[in-house]
Amino acid sequence: MLAELSIREFAVVEAATLELGPGLNVLTGETGAGKSIVVDALGVALGARALTDVIRTGASASRVTARFILSRNSSAARWLAEQGLLDPADRPGRAGESGEVEAVLAREITQEGRSRAWVNGRPATVAMLRELSDLLVEVAGQHEGQTLLRPSAHLELLDAFGGEEQIALRGRVGGLVRRRSALAAEARALGEGERERLRECEILRHQIAEIEAARLLPGEEEELLLRRARLANAERLAGAASTAYGALYEAEGTSAVDRLGQAGVALRDAAEIDPSLEELGGRIGRISGDLAEAAHDLARYAASVEASPDELYAAEERLAALRALKRKYGDTVEEITAYGLRASERLALLAAGDERAAEVAAAIGALEDELSGSCALLSRLRAEAASRLESALEATLAGLEMRRTRFLVRLETVADPEGVTAGATKVALGPWGVDRAEFLISPNPGEEPKPLARIASGGELSRVMLALRHVLAEAGAVPVMVCDEIDAGVGSRTAGAVGRLLAEVGRARQVLCVTHLPQVACMADRHYWIVKETEGDRTRVRALPLGQDQRVKEIARMLGGRRPSPVALQHATEMLSRSGRIRAPRGALGGGKGGAR
Repeated sequence: MLAELSIREFAVVEAATLELGPGLNVLTGETGAGKSIVVDALGVALGARALTDVIRTGASASRVTARFILSRNSSAARWLAEQGLLDPADRPGRAGESGEVEAVLAREITQEGRSRAWVNGRPATVAMLRELSDLLVEVAGQHEGQTLLRPSAHLELLDAFGGEEQIALRGRVGGLVRRRSALAAEARALGEGERERLRECEILRHQIAEIEAARLLPGEEEELLLRRARLANAERLAGAASTAYGALYEAEGTSAVDRLGQAGVALRDAAEIDPSLEELGGRIGRISGDLAEAAHDLARYAASVEASPDELYAAEERLAALRALKRKYGDTVEEITAYGLRASERLALLAAGDERAAEVAAAIGALEDELSGSCALLSRLRAEAASRLESALEATLAGLEMRRTRFLVRLETVADPEGVTAGATKVALGPWGVDRAEFLISPNPGEEPKPLARIASGGELSRVMLALRHVLAEAGAVPVMVCDEIDAGVGSRTAGAVGRLLAEVGRARQVLCVTHLPQVACMADRHYWIVKETEGDRTRVRALPLGQDQRVKEIARMLGGRRPSPVALQHATEMLSRSGRIRAPRGALGGGKGGAR
């Protein structure tokens, strides 16, 4: 429900706030008073195109704010949650939760031509406003932007009209269609490029065999590099070790071990005189022992180092093999090994392609059998619902002085060899089954039914759209219906039926209606009077809510002109009384000036 519409500096409206309620809300006023400005302002809040000429003269910007109250589990509330425009506590769909949430749409147009938008205080794009508006408001009486004029929406509306069983079956069919699409895509991927798949398998087998034959070991390359360096410099390493050994141990009388031994003897003798030298003597003795041990290790190292051309060649060959693998598969042994594992997994997946293709084909076959049966049942339900909808709409149109109008729901399928079986043929499969639906109408006898959007008469279109909204009131309708002079071209005899039908639609959906007909205005649950005033050299428009006495005067003005007669006032009172909107006063209502001033 649209709870409040706030308009600032828009056209000739300086500031106006409309607090709307459930049911039928009407806007009346003299011709040119600015009633349609309210509808235009709402359109701007919902994302309609707006130029700087909507800004009131002398103002820097126009701003329109529309506050909606929504069911927590409505389509609009779910959209807000998906976009992150609802607080977590207000998110829909939680078990056992009901209640309401708010959607506040705001739009500002500046003199510089900039447009800014917000939803629930968060910045939004105009495209987001338009997307949300499709879930909030439907405008009747205009050829563009109406759900009921779009054939793409007719199948959904027909299913909603069909009832819970049809809606549930539609959902099941939709799930089967999506599953079939996924399997068909997988089947195409498996079937396409068979030669390429075989070629890739051969390449992978070669790569895996090459890596496995190498028998790589972690840290192998580093060990090989060290080994190659030792083998390539064996003589130099052996000579260095021998020289060091000789200096430490073999040079008689002058070796490091001998000289340290002499130092140790000297300190032991001196320690008999000065005991403090005993500790130093011990340290030199330990160093002498370490040097002797190091000398023996050098001797063993020198003996182990031996030039071996064969071993050097083998190391070079192994390193060359590793370098070749690194160029192909990775910079390290670990990366090469990881590549081999990935290649094995890929090969296993490709090798299983034939088996998976058979599984997918079998799954598609079983799914299509189920889908064909479900689509056939859904088509039957749709045909039954179409017949009921046709009868209901023609009966409603008869009450709107369109008794000879024919309404038709055209259901058809399209042949497609890639589709699903329907009877003896294959037909195209859409997201919700095999059917395509379109609403057709013939307002005059002898004319072939045509799509709704091609109805020539604005008055006829307005009544057809109103009748459709009435019949489909519970069938997926958006919460708010805006009727911008839907009574245009409607005669006085039809006006009462239009008013009653609008009030009936208002029981299921909020209706905001701009009208010139007193028969419509008297059915309103809430009545606003739009008045244009001139003060000095400025013109401004105000929207005033009317109480009971003011409604009588305004409807009398609509019946009898600017200064209605006592008869017009009495008639207005009777109309409001019969509609149940006011209690009939005792005695005649006195005269007075017309208009809701």
